[in-house]
Parts: sequence; C-alpha cells; structure tokens
Amino acid sequence: MDTKPTTHTRNPFRLYTAEEARAEGIECVPQDEERCPFCGKALTQVGNVAPDGKVHWLYARECDCEGQKAENERLAAEEQREREEAMRRSFQAKLANAGIARMYYDATVSQRPCIDFVRNYDDGNGKGLYIVGGVGAGKTYEASAIASSFVWSGYTVIACTSLSMLDQIYANQHGQQTRGIEDFCGADLLVVDDLGKENANQWAVTTLFQVVDSRYANLKPTVFTSQYPLQSLVSRMSRGGERESAEAIVSRIAGSCDVVPLRHGDRRRRS
Repeated sequence: MDTKPTTHTRNPFRLYTAEEARAEGIECVPQDEERCPFCGKALTQVGNVAPDGKVHWLYARECDCEGQKAENERLAAEEQREREEAMRRSFQAKLANAGIARMYYDATVSQRPCIDFVRNYDDGNGKGLYIVGGVGAGKTYEASAIASSFVWSGYTVIACTSLSMLDQIYANQHGQQTRGIEDFCGADLLVVDDLGKENANQWAVTTLFQVVDSRYANLKPTVFTSQYPLQSLVSRMSRGGERESAEAIVSRIAGSCDVVPLRHGDRRRRS
C-alpha cells in the first residue's frame, strides 16, 4: 500500500519566531539583528510565511527590561495628557459655541442657590434663577458657571447679554446668519446677562417678551442676571413707554425664577 508523505500546512497569517519556524521545518530569510535600545539585548523577531514559502520578518518584539517598561509608562502618560488636552479643547469649543466668554471657562458655581439649581435640576419644570447684584458682584461669573455645568451635561445652552440676544435676533430677521428667536426660545437653558441694559423701544421689549413668554409657557429654564431688583425692573424696561410688556416680562420672571441676591462688593476692583 502506497503512502504519501505528510505535507505541513503553512498558515500565511500565523506569526513565527525563528525557533518556531525551525521546529516546523520552515525556512526563514536571514534576519537583520535588532537590539533593545535600553539594555542592548537581542530582540525576538516575528514574521509570517510569504508566497515563496519562507518566513519573512515583520517586526521585533519589545524587550521586557526595566528601561523599556519605563519608556512605555512615559508614552502612556503622554498619550493620556494628549487625550485630556483634546477633551479640554473640545469642551472649550462647546463653551465658546454656547456664548460663554473665555475668561469664564474655568468658572465654578459657588452660591448655594445656584449649586442647588444645578444639582437638583428637574428637566421640564421650567424653574430658573434671577441673579441680582451691583456692578462686579459676580453675576456673570455665577451664570457662566451654571451654563458650563449644563454644557458639560450635554444640554443645549445659549449664554448672552440681553442686548446681544436682541442684536442677533434683529440681524437674523434681516437675513444675516445669526441665531434667531427660535434658537433662544428652544435652547435647553438660556442665560440672559445684564437684563435691563437693553434698549427699551417697542421692538426690543416686545421681542424680549416673546422669548420670555415662550420659555415660560414651554417650561424651559432661564437664568437671568441684572443690576435691577425685580420691583424696579418694570420701570427700567418701560422707560420707552412699553409698560404693559415690561410688566408681563417681570411677572413671568417672578413666577418662574428663584431670586439670588449677590450683595458683596465689586470683585473686579478687589482682584
């Protein structure tokens, strides 16, 4: 009975060391010796079987010496720093897109009512804040810190002064590529800084009422900052004659916002 010699099946996808190839009778092309740059030990090379039936070398395995381990730790730490920096840049881009000024990127919520607002936020109850205080009391800082917390949590946020909001809406209504009234009405959180500083003409007050009323009716939270207590905001906003709209705005703010008074002096002068 005739017998045929057993033929070794050579898997072109398997990796071999020189020792493993010799054990299976597979010819290898000559190696160019590679040594560890840290301890000088010869490195084990691995390769696979090419169409010519020989093992061709692909790469050398890392050494297990302390020098190589230390280098790997250094590289891992560097990669981690790069990932963290990329995340920081990405987050800052989101803050900038939300309208948060660069000087407030690192702002942290510090006032107890504001801390409670962020921690206990109930999506859908429409509860907001009215942060009031004198010049330099830290209103914008606190509001920006709240806005940053919401950005970090994945909410859509727009932060701007009342004047800037009205300017953007006006420009959008006249064909420019800026945020329109729907954007300010629809954001998960809207931060309106320096309420009461805007022009008090009919268009401005009526437009401001549209935004406040829409957010009030749809239970979307708004954080306002102002130098003016609510009881004096009506006269401030109605100085152009739009008292009815001004009263309606203040009524909705009072009905949906907790008042947060900031009584300390000008922080800018102290810094």
